[in-house]
Amino acid sequence: MKLILINGPTGIGKSTIAAKLHQALPLSFLLDIDAQRRYISGYKEHREESRELVTELSLAMVENYLQSGHDVIIDKVFTDAKISDAFLERGRKYNATIFEFVLNTDKETLVARANERGYREGSMLTPEKVPEFWERMQSYIKERPSYGSGHEECECRRNI
Repeated sequence: MKLILINGPTGIGKSTIAAKLHQALPLSFLLDIDAQRRYISGYKEHREESRELVTELSLAMVENYLQSGHDVIIDKVFTDAKISDAFLERGRKYNATIFEFVLNTDKETLVARANERGYREGSMLTPEKVPEFWERMQSYIKERPSYGSGHEECECRRNI
C-alpha cells in the first residue's frame, strides 16, 4: 500500500501525473483537496476556516482509505510542512510506503504555463497569485527535512 503526495506550484502538472498514477493503481483513491474545498459553501469568503475544515476532512478520508489497505494519491499545493506532515503521519500509522514528489520549475516557465492554461472566472487562482504560489513553494522546498527514519520515503524534485 502506498501514500503518494504529488506537490508543486499551480500549473506544474500535478493533476496530470496524479491521474496517470490513479489509472495505473487499481482501487487507488485520488484526492484533489482543492476540489473538496469547493464543496464548502462560502469557502472564498472564509479562507482560513475552510482550509482548516477541508484539511481535517481530507485527513479523515486518507486515514479511512489507508485502513482499507489501498493506495492513496494526493494532488495538492502543499506549502505548509505541518499540513503535508500530517498526511505523511497517516501513512506511517498504516505502514504505507510513502512518496512525496515535489515538482518544480523556474518562475517564468510556471507563469507562462498558467497563462497558457488560462484562468477561470471567480477562481482563487489569478495571474497575481501564480508567482506568489511559486515563491511559497520555493520556501517549502528549502524547509523540507531529509527523510530516512526507516521508512521507504523519498523526496523527489523534477524541473520541467
